[in-house]
Amino acid sequence: MPLAEGLKVTTAAFEADQYKEAQASEAPLVSVVIPTRNRPELLLQRAVRTALNQTLSNIEVIVVIDGPDPATVQALSEVSDPRLRVLALEKNIGAAEARNIGIRAGNAEWIALLDDDDEWAPEKLERQLAAAKASAHAQPIVVGRFLMSKPHGVHEEPPRFPHVGEAIGDYLMARDAWLSRDRTLMSTILFARRDLFLRVPLDPTLRGHQDWDWLLRAFTEPDVGFECVPEVLATYYFHEARPHLSRSAKWSESLRWAQGHYRAGRLSQRAFVGFLVSHVSQFASEEGGREPLLATSKALLSGRPRPFEVARYVATWLFPQQVRRRLHVLAESGWAQVRPQRHQEGSHRERGHREIGQTDAGQV
Repeated sequence: MPLAEGLKVTTAAFEADQYKEAQASEAPLVSVVIPTRNRPELLLQRAVRTALNQTLSNIEVIVVIDGPDPATVQALSEVSDPRLRVLALEKNIGAAEARNIGIRAGNAEWIALLDDDDEWAPEKLERQLAAAKASAHAQPIVVGRFLMSKPHGVHEEPPRFPHVGEAIGDYLMARDAWLSRDRTLMSTILFARRDLFLRVPLDPTLRGHQDWDWLLRAFTEPDVGFECVPEVLATYYFHEARPHLSRSAKWSESLRWAQGHYRAGRLSQRAFVGFLVSHVSQFASEEGGREPLLATSKALLSGRPRPFEVARYVATWLFPQQVRRRLHVLAESGWAQVRPQRHQEGSHRERGHREIGQTDAGQV
């Protein structure tokens, strides 16, 4: 090429390299915290790879190895990226406290949580940081959509984000009809200020519901509000054939957890009943027996369930999970064909609004 054009290209490339070096030398903008144990292949292939490949390069990735795990230590030692930090714990303390340790060790103003078997879209942190900085809330919790593989296909979740003024417990647990789709927010898409995580650490005593528990408690803090990025930012591999804490949940532990939040006013009556119908009853019916049936029935009736909630609860005890799932998929597919246009229009309206408003703790 001509000399002048070649000099222009070379100068631009040199300036770009200088900018990247200067950006890398600054304090990180986001600390990514990944707890892990005994899954080095998944960790490197998904979480670590997609975290280090973010378009927002000025970050640090803190992997907390939860207990003795030489294979993971060795695998991470072969990653040459200086942004990767590894904290190897001497004993197993659980994912919640492992996250707390990683958060306390972070150097950035913002924290992004990531499970070791999930992965991010390349622009995930860049989009969330922009939404956080533009937020009217002093303590924004930024979330986004994610892909979730289910037995009947891959779905984009959640189907909608919280309405303005909607209590977080109602959003996560309450349903308006039998066929209302479940809505979930999990750790892999949570993004918030480090000082909020320090004020409200994850509860290390919980075996399950850690993400929901943190959200319920975080929204009791002042100036906390949701921000939503409408694009798909992550992939959640929940239904792979591997152990999951939420799959091994004890119905009695889940019931006590929900009752505690209900008594504390962090769950409304609708949310409490919705959680019993959608979550607790499933594990109680799988265990079977008189005690689970009596305990969950008593708790359900104390919340004054609506007729469709009673029907769902009874169906959970009468029909195996595979039968219920098949019937739900068939009913959901038929309902979608009846009202496809309305669903699409609602999706377009939601995507047009990025900010989704602050939850009023007094409404919970």
